[in-house]
Amino acid sequence: MSTILPWRVAMLYIVAFLSCFGLTGCWSSVELNNRSFVRIIFLDKVIDGVEVTLSFPLANRLIPGQSGGTGELTGKPYTTVTKTGHDIGEAYRLIQSDLSRRITFGQTSFVVIGKEFAKAGISQVLEFISREPRFHINTNVYIAPGKAKEITTIPIIFERFPVDILLAYSRELVTLDTTAKDCLAASYYGGDMLIPMLKVETKAIPSEKKQVQNWLGTDGAAIFKNGKLVNTLTTYEMRGAMWILGKMRDAEITVIASTDGKPLDFMINQSHSKIKPIIEGDQITIHIHCKADASLISSQSTIPLQDPEQIKNLEDSLEELVKIRIKKAIESSQKVGARENRSSCRDHYKTAGNH
Repeated sequence: MSTILPWRVAMLYIVAFLSCFGLTGCWSSVELNNRSFVRIIFLDKVIDGVEVTLSFPLANRLIPGQSGGTGELTGKPYTTVTKTGHDIGEAYRLIQSDLSRRITFGQTSFVVIGKEFAKAGISQVLEFISREPRFHINTNVYIAPGKAKEITTIPIIFERFPVDILLAYSRELVTLDTTAKDCLAASYYGGDMLIPMLKVETKAIPSEKKQVQNWLGTDGAAIFKNGKLVNTLTTYEMRGAMWILGKMRDAEITVIASTDGKPLDFMINQSHSKIKPIIEGDQITIHIHCKADASLISSQSTIPLQDPEQIKNLEDSLEELVKIRIKKAIESSQKVGARENRSSCRDHYKTAGNH
């Protein structure tokens, strides 16, 4: 008994010691202290090549509890570095040569591409992403209305970093959610794609010292064919595309009551869609089935909502409005020959909803 007990104690110590090897992490802070983490990449076309702007958080200014903005004592907790090269790789190397830390793309969340760059083609962007091993393919992609670098001039009021604004757009589904993976798949299989667009407009901001500043928002979407921007969708048409993709949420739709002609406002809580292509000879019929849940949020009408017949009329009106949005999105894409040929394709729409 006395000889067995020490062995059991020894085994417990050995197991506890070996389990420590499973708790691996950074053996020291040297590795992190020698790295600069890119959060956003901005790409613009210039006469002599490509202008690359990288946005970095500043580790020496990341003070817990500090609010966003441009504090006079510490300054912004982020910065951008811009270089121009014949291609993305050369510009990236020039930026690296000026930094005291090693650049890593492991934390990159967004790639913002200037409109002129997108018109010329984004093949070299996809090539860089596919060959950079630290780059996450779930990184979101946006198209800027002009130069992508202009996005860096927007004031940061509600958030602490510019990347937080773009993250909110994707999280709240206020626009399309296109990732680098989607772009790579479309490029590989020869398909077309939709990439959400941003907009920069001048607004008066009373809370800031410089009251009139650029303000960032979401816009429509860019249609890409063969890797090049060929057309754009308006915000209205882009929302039709979101219906097709089943990503519509928290959208408001106004219906005019048939009884007194007054408006009723509905909020779309969630939506689902199913796309089924049917090939018959040289004809392709695409069935798009959308289903959504909506809630009445306000009404100026005296329509009796307890009447099942009136409820059915409201549902039919909502379905018709959704069909119009879907048709607008498809017609805009067909104008540039995206996805299918107009002469050999027929579209059938069906919507269903619970209100």
